[in-house]
Amino acid sequence: MDAERSALTTLCQEFDALIGETRLHSTERQELLERIVSEARARRPLLTLLGQLLNTDRETTLRTLATGLPGAGLGIARQETFRCPDGACDRTAVPPPAGAIPRCAVMGRPLERG
Repeated sequence: MDAERSALTTLCQEFDALIGETRLHSTERQELLERIVSEARARRPLLTLLGQLLNTDRETTLRTLATGLPGAGLGIARQETFRCPDGACDRTAVPPPAGAIPRCAVMGRPLERG
């Protein structure tokens, strides 16, 4: 999988947890996350910025993304799945039965049924 696509997928999957974790840190880190979101919305590369946020080099950032961003936990499997609304990342979301349709954290649009 392309590294930048993987970065966007992880950002979208773990966005809420990343926001919560970033709030525990400096205003500078919060501003960096805002920049990351802006770059993601413009579909520009994220790995370097995520590396700055995580304070890691490129290889460590790639390994970190493979296991999940700090502060994020595992999801719960359910039957209905949703996917990225414009196909820009590989995110899938599995809400609780009859739960709200998940939204793309980057674009703010509802995910599409998978």
